[in-house]
Amino acid sequence: MLRRLLLFVVLLVAPPALAMPDTEALRAMVAARIVEAAGPGLLEIESFRRMGQAPDPAGGARIAYFAARLRLTRDHEFGAWDGRNLQALAAALGAAPRAILGANRDGNRAGDVIRVNGALRLREEAGRWVPLASAAWDDTPPANFDGPGAQAERLLAAIGTALTAGGRAAGAEMTPVIEQELAQAWRNIEARQARLRHGVPIAGGAAGSEYARLAEAMTRMPPGPGLGRTVALASAGSVENLRLIANRTALAGIAQADVALAALQGGTPAWDLPAIPDLRAIAALFPEAVHVAVPVASGIRRMAELAGRPVGVGVSGSGARVTAEEVLLAHGLDATTTPRVALAPEAVAAAFADGRIAAAIAVSLAPAQAELRLADALPLRFLPLEEAAMASLVDAQGPLIRFAIPAGTYPNQDLAVPTLATQAVLVAADTLTQAEVTTLLITLLDGQGLVAAGGPAAMMIRRETAGGPLPLPFHPAAIAFFDQGRR
Repeated sequence: MLRRLLLFVVLLVAPPALAMPDTEALRAMVAARIVEAAGPGLLEIESFRRMGQAPDPAGGARIAYFAARLRLTRDHEFGAWDGRNLQALAAALGAAPRAILGANRDGNRAGDVIRVNGALRLREEAGRWVPLASAAWDDTPPANFDGPGAQAERLLAAIGTALTAGGRAAGAEMTPVIEQELAQAWRNIEARQARLRHGVPIAGGAAGSEYARLAEAMTRMPPGPGLGRTVALASAGSVENLRLIANRTALAGIAQADVALAALQGGTPAWDLPAIPDLRAIAALFPEAVHVAVPVASGIRRMAELAGRPVGVGVSGSGARVTAEEVLLAHGLDATTTPRVALAPEAVAAAFADGRIAAAIAVSLAPAQAELRLADALPLRFLPLEEAAMASLVDAQGPLIRFAIPAGTYPNQDLAVPTLATQAVLVAADTLTQAEVTTLLITLLDGQGLVAAGGPAAMMIRRETAGGPLPLPFHPAAIAFFDQGRR
C-alpha cells in the first residue's frame, strides 16, 4: 500500500513528458534546414512522412526520422565545385551518403525529385524541442581481420602476447611500433592478394574519411576490361598514400594535388614524403578546402591572432599537415612562435577542451565530416585566410586555388569563408597500362553506380573537372581518354 502511495505521489508531482513535435512542426524544421543548406527557393517539399523516433545514442536528445520527396524549382548541379553541394544537404538533413536518391552527376533539372531518408536530432529546451546542429554520419563498416588457417591464428595469438608483454616492458613506446608494423603487414597482405587476382590496390585513407569512402566505393564496382577488382588500402592520408605508391604496395591512390606535386618534384624528407618522378594524374576528383577552426566562444578573429598559440594540425602521413604548414608560414606563423600539435580528427575536441590548442587546421571537402563531428561536441567558427597570404600561395600553375566555403555549409555559418583549396587527385605511377587507366576512369566517371556507393563526394567527380587543369602531368592513357571525350 505504501509503495502504491509513493508511486502516486511521484506521478502527481513529476512534470509530464514533453510530446515530440507533430508532423507539421517536424516538416517546418526540415524545411528550414533545406534553406540553410541549399539556399532559398531551390527545393520544395512535395511530400513528407514521419518515420518514428528513438533516443540519441549520444544521450541528451531524441532523433526524429523522416522520409521526404523534394522537388527542384530550377536547374541545379549538386556536383558543382563552387556551389552548395549534396554533401551540405546530406549533413543538414542527417542523411547518410546512400540515403539521398535522385541527384544526378550531370546535373538536375527543374521538376526533378530528390528522395531523402533523414533524421533530425532534437533537444528539449525551455519546454520545447529544438533541432540540434547538423550532424555527421558514420556508416563505416567495422574492420575485419580473419585468419585463413591455424598458422594465422597462432600468429595472431603471438602478436596479442607481444602487444601485452611489450607494453609492460617498454611502457607506451612499444605498442605504437607494433601497431605500425601490423598496419603495414596488413596492407601488404591485401596488396599481394589483389595482385594474385589481377586487381589494383588503391591507397585510400583513414576510416570514415572521404578518401576511404571513395576507395571503398570503387571496390564495389564490377571489374572492367583489363582490370581486376580494386582493393582499398587504409592509410593516414596523402603522404602515406604516396609512400605506398613509391614502394609499389599500391598501384594507385588518392592524394592532395599540392602534396603529389611535392613528391613529383623530389619529395620532402622532413615530411617523409618520397620522390616519385614517374607519378602521374589519372583524374581530378573534388576540391578540398582549408578549414581553420576555432571554438565559437574564442576571441580569435584573424589568423594573425594565432601568433604564440598552439595550433592543431593533421597526423603524420596526412596531407592536411603539409598544407597546414604552408598556410601557417604564409601568415608569418613559424613553428618557433606558434607551436604545431599533431592531432587526429577525433582528438581535436579534447585538445580544445583542455586548452592544448587554440585552433585546428583541416583540409577536406566541405562540409567535412570530421568538422561536423567536432561541432557536435563544440560549436565552431572558421577563420578567413588573409588576402596577402593567399596571394603568396596562389599562382596560375600552382596546386592551391582560391576558394570560399559557401554560407550555410556549417551550422550557424551565415557568411562565406574566404580560404584556399587544393584538388584531391587519383594518382598512379606511369607503369599502369592504358587498359587499366581507361577502366579506372570509366569506373569513376560513367553511370551512377559509384555515386550510389560513394555518396556526395563521388557526385563531384565529373568529366568537366576530372581532366584538369592540374599542376601534375597526366598519365598518357588519361590524356587520350579525355581528348577523346572532348572531340
